[in-house]
Amino acid sequence: MDSLTMLMWVYRIAADLAGPLVVLGTTLKGRFGGRWQDRLGLVSAPAPRAGQTRLWFHGASVGEAKSAAAVIRALLAQADEKGLDVEVYFSVGTPAGLEAAENAFSEETRVTVFGAPLDFWGSPARALEALKPRALVILETELWPNLIEGTHKSGAKLVLAAARLTSRSFRRYKIVGKFMAGLLGRFDLIAAMGETERDLYAALGAPPDRLTISGNPKFDRLLADAAAPAFQEKTRQWTRKIWGDEPRGPLIVAGSTHPGEEELIVRAFEAIISQYPAATLLLAPRHLGRISELMSFLNNRNLPVSLTSGSAPLIRSGGGPRVLLADQMGQLSSFYSLANVSIVGGSLIEGLMGHNPLEPAATSTPMLFGPHMASFALEARGLLAAGGAVETSAERLASDIEVWLKNPAEATRSARAGHDYLAGRPPAAPALASAILNLITA
Repeated sequence: MDSLTMLMWVYRIAADLAGPLVVLGTTLKGRFGGRWQDRLGLVSAPAPRAGQTRLWFHGASVGEAKSAAAVIRALLAQADEKGLDVEVYFSVGTPAGLEAAENAFSEETRVTVFGAPLDFWGSPARALEALKPRALVILETELWPNLIEGTHKSGAKLVLAAARLTSRSFRRYKIVGKFMAGLLGRFDLIAAMGETERDLYAALGAPPDRLTISGNPKFDRLLADAAAPAFQEKTRQWTRKIWGDEPRGPLIVAGSTHPGEEELIVRAFEAIISQYPAATLLLAPRHLGRISELMSFLNNRNLPVSLTSGSAPLIRSGGGPRVLLADQMGQLSSFYSLANVSIVGGSLIEGLMGHNPLEPAATSTPMLFGPHMASFALEARGLLAAGGAVETSAERLASDIEVWLKNPAEATRSARAGHDYLAGRPPAAPALASAILNLITA
């Protein structure tokens, strides 16, 4: 018995025993999506037609659903050009992810959305037997051992697409390094989001000849989404909700912030409001579970604060809150579009790895981010080289914000440069779709 087989045996026993707790925990958190039949692998699927290629895509939630949707659309278009009969089954694990996937493919008869099989109680094996896919394409970091090993044994190709890996996950996986190296060796292709992810997967033991960089397909639609009439109308609605009529004073938006960053950002904000007394800071924390904590923090600093879910207008003439706290999901792009200066969170403190700087670039917003952008290293370097962003630090944050506020023409030029950089990037989804098709037709 080789080491991977032995470790898989241990994992199966542990996963089967822990299964009830996993189901209970995800249900209580509202993250258990799909029908029980699907989650147990009892997927209703007719046998593929003669000459038909069936692919199984799998993602965890909304983000992965967006990535998969871009790749699937590109793949189906390329299959049509090549005269290939392709259908896709797309599994998602959370209620929000399932809703996003179903909305994305409501009019596409070649795509079937279903709840992702649990990685225990034999569910992956039953799903594989029902679907008989030519390949399984896993998005980002859904590294479920039973699903991976079962797919390998079935003879289907295995692809990890837009693969991402945080430093925290890397350290956790390193604890079971031999196990992870064995699992990663089952993949026929690992297309990492960027250089950092590629290097981390290589350090975990992924075969170098199967590693490549794909970029992130969920970024492909950023510009189109920002230019869409629905987004423009939502931005106008936020303008009315925040100010009532039109902006009064500069707005500084700090997006996807982490513990410790808010203190640095608020300190910088306090340093500039003597010169810009009408300025407003909008904080959008990465995790909404921290809203109460941040409210207490801001109150302790005697800063008037209002939640973005509050009554309009949030900023009243002649006074009102100096700080807005975003307590709603999915609004950050709109906030960036209104900002005079944007700060990309997750980048100011060592140990963090940054968040997406292309989101403010899509809305032509002057942008600052800190030195810790490892998860978006390619994008950060590209934006800096194009003049579309400025790298700041805890010490320089106040002065860098002030430079943009004092020089609006220069800020606008930088914002346009960031937008142009994003517009000039080749889309990730078509190349990734082509790689998958080449793999299954080779």
